[in-house]
Amino acid sequence: MNPLEELKNYIKYLETIGITHIPASKELLRFLKTESTFEKDSIEGLKNKLKECQACALYRVRKQPIWGEGDLNAKLMLISEYPNKEEDFYNKPFTGEIEKLLVRMLAAIGLKKQDFFITHAVKCKTPGNRPPEPEEILACKPFLLKQIKLLKPKLILAMGFTPPKVFFEKKLSFSSIRGKVFKVKDIPILFTYHPAYVIKNPATKRLVWEDLQKFKHLYNKLFTSS
Repeated sequence: MNPLEELKNYIKYLETIGITHIPASKELLRFLKTESTFEKDSIEGLKNKLKECQACALYRVRKQPIWGEGDLNAKLMLISEYPNKEEDFYNKPFTGEIEKLLVRMLAAIGLKKQDFFITHAVKCKTPGNRPPEPEEILACKPFLLKQIKLLKPKLILAMGFTPPKVFFEKKLSFSSIRGKVFKVKDIPILFTYHPAYVIKNPATKRLVWEDLQKFKHLYNKLFTSS
């Protein structure tokens, strides 16, 4: 039996004898939430772990955690924010008018949804569609990082205000990172506004168009240059 299984069984034993609260250091709690807790270093193992996840309070309000959608062998990954009510119901990222706008945005640079594996930075919907709390983002962070590790995309497009909170330790303004290229595990990633935000703030369309052109330039450099 591995040490993690022994720890789980010991905690279950303590519960049977009436001990329901166990003091733990921040380091131990952080360890229990990190990717080292995934028992199988595989896509199926990660999917199963996600289905069972109760690492934060969002498991109480979700219908299901959302793994994502698309070709697991896709060279491109698109990271959205967190599921809204409709996405939680249909178990997929992007639905309705937001999905239609996404399709048009990608078509404008010669790409399709099907070119991407699409997932969320936070896998469960939030109460009232509020932004995720820092501890909810931290709880989901290992799942997203593990998806990137296992799926091995060559280029990532991240949409919305939540993905940067996964990748940057310091609090940064969105305007300071939007449209710039960063590296995540040596993979180029570009941040831009989410289609839902664009619908509510039409003035951002020009900025998103600039960002998408930069993304297409990266795409051409990686995949079409001789």
